[in-house]
Amino acid sequence: MTLKKILLVSLVFLFIPFKAFAAGECGLSCCIAGASSSGVTLASRFGISLQYEYSYMKPLREGSTEVTPGYVLDKKFAEGASEYKVPTEMVMQKYSLIGSYPVTSNFMLIGIVPYVINDMTMRHRIGSMVMDMKMDTVSGIGDASLVAYYTFYQDEPVRPTLRFSGGIGVKTPTGKNDEKDKNGRLYHAMMQPGTGSWDPLFMLNGMVFLDPIWLQANVFYHLTTKGDSGYRFGDQLSADIVSRYQIFKYMNISLELNGIYSGKDKDHDNRFTTNTALLDDTSNTGLFAVYVTPAIQIKIPDTGGSLEIKYQAPVYQKANGIQQVIDWRVFASLTWNF
Repeated sequence: MTLKKILLVSLVFLFIPFKAFAAGECGLSCCIAGASSSGVTLASRFGISLQYEYSYMKPLREGSTEVTPGYVLDKKFAEGASEYKVPTEMVMQKYSLIGSYPVTSNFMLIGIVPYVINDMTMRHRIGSMVMDMKMDTVSGIGDASLVAYYTFYQDEPVRPTLRFSGGIGVKTPTGKNDEKDKNGRLYHAMMQPGTGSWDPLFMLNGMVFLDPIWLQANVFYHLTTKGDSGYRFGDQLSADIVSRYQIFKYMNISLELNGIYSGKDKDHDNRFTTNTALLDDTSNTGLFAVYVTPAIQIKIPDTGGSLEIKYQAPVYQKANGIQQVIDWRVFASLTWNF
């Protein structure tokens, strides 16, 4: 068995049987994984990538069982509630500008600036009266991040066939986390553009080329801290296995296996916690989920540009408490390396 095959087998066994923690279904880890898999980390002078993410959330899960909004409302009223709100549909969009700058041949700085747009509809029951309502759109600059990325080993300086890299960084509290509705009430914590916290970030990446297939593994850990509002999202650790195959000179197809297992949030100051809404109860946070993600990448001939489109679908989801989870997600990215 050759060295590359041994390393390939090691990558698979290292990254597939994992336990991971993430603040929700994806979060910052999608930007990091997208940056490394799209190739912006291979820039020789500097690279830039614009990523778009559209997440559609509709199913409600109690554990791994899908339930209806009516079931949740009946359950809460049977427990003594006189008023309760349940999300019926949520659309979360995110634009991320990612830049990379190689300081040396092995050391690179990666910056990420997101802009988020969140929309939600809810079912509100008061006594015997039930009504559907739409929340105002919540949008704004999210939390920016800076990562120092280092290549520990690569067998070739240009178009390496074996590479191991890692990074350490910080997520900054640039996004607002105190947005309020027209009645002066705070929007749900998960709907806020930012978190109000400074968080350390850690990542590992391995890539091997076995002609004609590229295989890549990413691990991302986000150690969350308490924000200035007293709210702390669950720690974040995610893992991805990416396989890429060149079908034409300027076209690649790929298939990813992605995993997330979320830790629970904590509302230390009880600013966001209520007993009248599903989203305001931190016992309904944290989950384990596995996704498959087919993708296509088109390279722009004779340039450093490429376009990639991904479609992500869950194959397994298990939630703590009752949660609204991802139905499907689409990613699109335009990357240019110089």
